[in-house]
Amino acid sequence: MPRYFFDIKGFHHEYDDTGVECTDLQTAVREAKKLLPVITSDEVLEDGEHHSVTVLITDEDGHPVYLGALSYVGRWLIR
Repeated sequence: MPRYFFDIKGFHHEYDDTGVECTDLQTAVREAKKLLPVITSDEVLEDGEHHSVTVLITDEDGHPVYLGALSYVGRWLIR
């Protein structure tokens, strides 16, 4: 099975040097889509009203094959 690497960028960068074996790219993309909301919810709780998290998937050769992003924007309506 091919190995895909999931680099995460949000408040900090996490570079995946281990990777995950997935049956195909579509499976890797589904994993990224499940991962994004979990990461975003944890990071938004820590700080800020504007926040984005991205997951860059690269293949075994280091080529980028997919980029997913999820953003949170909050605005206080009272002062």
